[in-house]
Amino acid sequence: MKAAVMHGAKDIRTAIVPDPVCEPHGVIIKVKACGICGSDLHVYKQDGQEGTIFGHEFSGDVAEVGSQVTGITTGTRVTAVGFKPCGTCFWCKQGKGHRCSAMAILGYHFPGAMAEYVHIPFAVSGRTVFPLPAELTYEDAAAVEPLSISYFSVNRAQPKEEESVAVIGLGIIGLYALQVLKSRGVSKIVASGRRPARLAAADICGAHIIVDAAKEDAVKAAMEATANMGVNTVIECAGTQVTFDQSIAMARGGGKIMLVGVYEKDLIWNPQAVIAKNLSLTGCLGGNFPASIELLRNGKVSAKPLISHRFSLDEAGEAFRTQLEHPDAIKVMITP
Repeated sequence: MKAAVMHGAKDIRTAIVPDPVCEPHGVIIKVKACGICGSDLHVYKQDGQEGTIFGHEFSGDVAEVGSQVTGITTGTRVTAVGFKPCGTCFWCKQGKGHRCSAMAILGYHFPGAMAEYVHIPFAVSGRTVFPLPAELTYEDAAAVEPLSISYFSVNRAQPKEEESVAVIGLGIIGLYALQVLKSRGVSKIVASGRRPARLAAADICGAHIIVDAAKEDAVKAAMEATANMGVNTVIECAGTQVTFDQSIAMARGGGKIMLVGVYEKDLIWNPQAVIAKNLSLTGCLGGNFPASIELLRNGKVSAKPLISHRFSLDEAGEAFRTQLEHPDAIKVMITP
């Protein structure tokens, strides 16, 4: 089969690789759509990852079902999450493989969905494999994984309708967070980003106040929007020193900071401001596929305005360059 294979830093080529073999507890899915994730780009820029086949934001049709799998049939339209627990760590021995300390992840530790077919090693309907309602297209379904991260992060913050929330970083996670916040009726949503295309998307996604951080002071804008009180919650999706510092500065006393972005570099910070303001810093790594599917099904969240580019699997190298470098790129989709 064809797959997009990493050959070195910023070097992805489409090649012929062996077809996946279906394990007894797994399924094989014929891929119909797969998005490029910001996390993929962090690895894409590094040497030493040769042979990686990315792809964990995807959808397709079940092509083969393992002998030990029940409740999943061939031909079913699905999205899925893929992982392999180690089986030997503390959590695995407790029967909680989803908390495994040495989890292997689809698209990083074993071949992902930027291929014609992908293998999901532990297939459980409603837990790792999710049938799609008729209302969702394959591209909608490829949005479920990133949307689930946004949903999880917003839901963990539990914002109230009368509160104010700032979203810093307008990549796909930040933009979906705006839509989730809007669906919850949050009264004041501040969005801060730097690219014009993503600032325009923030307006579509429901932000009430949009800050061009390349030209404006994001902290000042958030304070002015809240009578100098600061926002109740910051959802930090950029993962940089500057945006981390902004999060602490714009949060009001007793506020929450949800850390969602991937940090490529270590932070330098003095925790005194966090202590003095009684802030809560919460790491967010998780998702909720069923809730995200429902948000897309009922139209409270839309993936369509955020898909900026589409490429075939043969054009995977160009697709990655576009996602990394093109100023108008939001979500680049590969359609095998």
